[in-house]
Amino acid sequence: MKRMFAILLSAAVLLGLLPACDQRGASKPTQPADTAGLEAANSAPAEVELSCTLVMSAVWAELGIGIPEAETLYNDPDVETTDQERLAAYIEGAYGLSEGEWEGASIVRATGASAIELAVLRFASEEAARHGEDCLRDYLYSREGDFTGYAPEQARLVADGAVSRQETYVGLFICEDSGQARSIFEEIIQTGELPEPPEPTPTPEPTQDVVEKLYGVRDPQKRVVELLDALLADCEAFGDDMSSLERMDRGDPDRLKAVMEEEYGLADYPWTDAAIARGTNGSVFEIAVMHIDGDLHVGMDAVEELNAYLDAKEEAYARFPTQAEVLHEAMAVWSDGFIALLVCNEPSFMGHFLSVHSGSEKTGFSTMRRHMEEVPVPSAQPDPVYADREKFTPPGKEDMSIYDTSAIRAAWTAGDPSGLSEDDRAVYDAAREILGEILTDGMDDLEKEEAIYRWLVNHVDYDWRHQDFMVQPPRSSYEPYGGLVDHTAVCLGYATSFQLLCDLAGVECITVVGAAFHSEESHGWNMVRLNGNWYCVDVTWDANGREQLGGSYKWRYFNITSDEMARNHQWDYDNVPEATAEDRGQG
Repeated sequence: MKRMFAILLSAAVLLGLLPACDQRGASKPTQPADTAGLEAANSAPAEVELSCTLVMSAVWAELGIGIPEAETLYNDPDVETTDQERLAAYIEGAYGLSEGEWEGASIVRATGASAIELAVLRFASEEAARHGEDCLRDYLYSREGDFTGYAPEQARLVADGAVSRQETYVGLFICEDSGQARSIFEEIIQTGELPEPPEPTPTPEPTQDVVEKLYGVRDPQKRVVELLDALLADCEAFGDDMSSLERMDRGDPDRLKAVMEEEYGLADYPWTDAAIARGTNGSVFEIAVMHIDGDLHVGMDAVEELNAYLDAKEEAYARFPTQAEVLHEAMAVWSDGFIALLVCNEPSFMGHFLSVHSGSEKTGFSTMRRHMEEVPVPSAQPDPVYADREKFTPPGKEDMSIYDTSAIRAAWTAGDPSGLSEDDRAVYDAAREILGEILTDGMDDLEKEEAIYRWLVNHVDYDWRHQDFMVQPPRSSYEPYGGLVDHTAVCLGYATSFQLLCDLAGVECITVVGAAFHSEESHGWNMVRLNGNWYCVDVTWDANGREQLGGSYKWRYFNITSDEMARNHQWDYDNVPEATAEDRGQG
């Protein structure tokens, strides 16, 4: 029976969970598990042991989310598995657990600039599981450091992540619904039963309306109304009471405008249309779909406004536990220009269905957690001399030696690059082209520095392989070759590229090798000297701000003071110049 159960699992759950993944990644987002597999598993005898893969499948199906560029690692004695050596190498390298310490594992993790990761591990004993729990908590803290400064939203996602130990199982959940994922995991282990799969929503025939919806409806109002109707049908299938609803749309523009701007707080947002359905007679049920002109950054700002609306409504219903619980789980989501407010039985499923109905299932939906959970972090140790700054301890995790550019600088002064190595000549030629484009006669040092900074921020992308335990970025990403030739770099590559361009342009500059995230992560940045005053700059973090938030991002680390830099950077304070001028280099 166990063998047959594993076969059912292999055919219906694993393949449904991971249809497009190989050992290194996927071209398509991971989709929820095939619920038919879960139904088969639910009917299996109770004595069948839950494998890590089965538990992961159930959690993933309940969350109903997808992640692009996913890698899947798992082992199961009765089904074909992914590369066992790669799985063991990841668990040891990332989690710090040797292969003999755990018995089973199932991991789904995003790669690149996303921190999303879910893992279920099984241990031989509860004592071993306690050690595994400690290791995963350490990993959660370290993972936050990987994204701090580079991708703030991803760092927040990790900070809100959850680790749970249940008997000999340990789960790790880094996602927007980490609290829900943990609850599902704990219920499965405690009861030994899988959640009941939802009834599938019937897929309509591809009528002309559906084609228009997927490929561009001529009437925007028709589209938001159609999306609202589709979500209401999904909510009804999930058990929401639809017997008495109040609806608002463009048929009553004054009422709709009042709700959108006065209740939802979206007066300053470029919303073009909306459709809303609310429960009556004391019901807090509410589904709203709106179209907004703007990118993800604008959309997530609007989501934050809607979260404030939900928080206020939840507080107003504090004396009514049933309604308050529904409001506590409610959420607002963004999916490719559409925003949905979801106050219903299964808001995460509705978020997924919004992306499906709007034709954006490949990119999924984005949301923001409303209820943050505190993650314990080591207490910061003050520096014995600089009491307002954290003590600096070199992390020593990677090679932060600075590339020697003396040959390039000498060739520049002589105007003869013929004796350079092939790589140095490529850097020389790239620097000459860049400076020729961005510098003009008569520029002062501040103007030169700003032009160099702007070019690097706008033209060099961060090498996200640095955040992946299974991929080692090339050494060139730590050097000017990465920034100026490949246009891909890690922090030291940004810093040394900035310094070389400043050196060649005649702007005094140094590179500082220090740390971030409480001296847990190695980090490099620069200081420039203008009119006799030193200033701190961090090209990497401003470049990542541009990459994450687009053209609306404003530089935060350009010509700031040492005290400002010390809010989230650490370094050898005694042997680095102090930046005290607050004029941002204006003199």
